[in-house]
Amino acid sequence: MGSDHEDEGSDHALEEATASLEAGDPELALTQASRSKLEGPRALLEVRAYLDLGMLEPARTRLDAASSALGDDDVEVVELRGEVALESWDLDGARAAFEAIGALERDPWICERLARLADHSGDHDRAHALMVEAAELDPERPAPVRVTAAAFDRIVEEALGSLAPPFAERVRAIRVVREPVPFRELVDPRDPSATPPDILGLFVGPTIHDLAEDFPAQLPPSIYLFQRNLERMARDAEHLAEEIRVTLFHEIGHLLGLDEDGVAALGLA
Repeated sequence: MGSDHEDEGSDHALEEATASLEAGDPELALTQASRSKLEGPRALLEVRAYLDLGMLEPARTRLDAASSALGDDDVEVVELRGEVALESWDLDGARAAFEAIGALERDPWICERLARLADHSGDHDRAHALMVEAAELDPERPAPVRVTAAAFDRIVEEALGSLAPPFAERVRAIRVVREPVPFRELVDPRDPSATPPDILGLFVGPTIHDLAEDFPAQLPPSIYLFQRNLERMARDAEHLAEEIRVTLFHEIGHLLGLDEDGVAALGLA
């Protein structure tokens, strides 16, 4: 595969859009990119921006435009085909794209993507080996973290034990479920991007307020913590413990019916 992009450096609008995307402002990036005359690179950037916004349909549309402009075998087109497939829970499509790139070049990014897919196929040993390879390819990348299920559960229990009494009382009956990675039954098919494959935790079920109003629920309130996703993003064991605590408390905030600002204001994130 090879990339034959137009000269991106000659397009000021695209340069601005790239800077905005890297700064974490995909909406501004889309506005700026709309002034670019370089159809292929513009479409690639727009795919990335739409993915950042969780907007899969426009991402697919612009991916088709990038493929038409640059060719199906363009490396960035294949990469983004894999990213769109992954966010859409098309794990086979994502695997085909990332393995095609991995057959040509090995870098930490492709190892990490293949590790995620190995975890979703249940091969956690291969996933860990791929993360070890990623660390070997990039000396600045920390060694991968992996703990036993029992050690993970102890961290969860310690975090629950540290809750202030008002919160502890309200979450006493909550189920906290450890899973390696999210599974397809947790995903809303109408909006798969709301539950990405690398999500760290997820609250499922009625909130405290819903229960008080006899909300008809099919599932009891539960918090899922995804061990392999948390391990994959941790720098070391101490960082893993902190991320487990933060993720758990964040989902407890959703159980209490809080929005993102409310979670932070009450010190649950």
